[in-house]
Amino acid sequence: MPGASEILVSDRLQRLEHWREAAERLADLDALASRAAWESLEHYVGIALRQTLASSVQRLRTLIDALGQRIRTFQADPAAVPLEAFTEVRQAYLRTEATLDFFSDALATRAHPRTAALLRACDHLATRSMAEALAPLGREAPATLTYLDKGLGASILKAGLRLYDPQSENPVAAIKIVRHNLVRPTSLLHEAGHHVFHMLRWNEALARALRATLAPVSDDTAELWASWASEVAADAFAFVHSGFAQLAPMRDVVDGSDDDVFRIFPGDPHPPPWLRVLLGVEMCRRAYGRGPWDALEVAWLAEHPLERAPEGAHDLFERSRCALPDLVEVMLYRDYPAFGGGSLARLLDPQRVSPRALAQLESLLGGRTFKPYVAWNEAIRILALTGYRAAADPPRAREAAARQEQFMFALGGLQRAA
Repeated sequence: MPGASEILVSDRLQRLEHWREAAERLADLDALASRAAWESLEHYVGIALRQTLASSVQRLRTLIDALGQRIRTFQADPAAVPLEAFTEVRQAYLRTEATLDFFSDALATRAHPRTAALLRACDHLATRSMAEALAPLGREAPATLTYLDKGLGASILKAGLRLYDPQSENPVAAIKIVRHNLVRPTSLLHEAGHHVFHMLRWNEALARALRATLAPVSDDTAELWASWASEVAADAFAFVHSGFAQLAPMRDVVDGSDDDVFRIFPGDPHPPPWLRVLLGVEMCRRAYGRGPWDALEVAWLAEHPLERAPEGAHDLFERSRCALPDLVEVMLYRDYPAFGGGSLARLLDPQRVSPRALAQLESLLGGRTFKPYVAWNEAIRILALTGYRAAADPPRAREAAARQEQFMFALGGLQRAA
């Protein structure tokens, strides 16, 4: 009959073997997603992702092997290896599994060829939007992986951030696109803006500028707008890239009851929808003058008149609305060190997507066939064009959506071959 120490050592090694086998299954990255899903990625994106995930699994296996060696070393005194060491292995496994599971789910949305083509187009749109801002400043845009999910709004897991495994850095900017906006994906420009301004550290400077602009009006209002800096900055990024096209989809996402559009959540970085929509209108008005955004404003205020704002908050909304022209000036046209001493509008000129510029682009495009070099180089402006047509001419919205989908299929197929 084996002694107690021998039984305990055998039992612990058997328990550890369970986690070793589980880790080995995680190591099979080809089982993580279908071959088609892996092939839907740009080559360098797939390599970077595989390297990161393989390293995460290898660290887990090394931890398991090290614990096994400790158990064998202390066979005469198994108690010298505390049970907390097994808990550490289990938690490390769960963190590694969560990391792989996130990317498995993301890649799974690219398994169908049509969806994969649309998401490849989204990859290009997001990466190009970041590159257009960062390249003039001598910075490199991160690789992008877009994926499809449920819900109302997009989100981003920035490249370089720690994953569930704290020793792994995210190798890509992972952007969630929701199904209802897949063929009008201006929201991915907003998410790309989050990444760009995180890299350039503009959010902090913008918060200070918003606070200083509103301080003479109201300290409380100034502090609120400063706390919303990161979100209004991302809205500004989407605007300078796509103009009016970003406003209608955003309005559809944030709309709701009066309680919804006037509600201010403590600690929420998003402005209340009532102000966020009007801020988008003011950006269009400041850049382009009169246009279809004026009608959107009329409809918005008719659906959600200021008189329905909660008691005690009416003055805050009124003060903010009156200050919108000044806030847009601070956001788009003030110079900042983050932009090489220039303004956001100088770095990314919103006139590129003015109604007149988009009409010229539409004339250039002509028929329904997208020339490869035009699709590649004008991807963001084509998104702005189809989005503008859908928002400015509602009876032709379905036609504009079909045009955008056709373009994205062309771009997605082109990117796969690039």
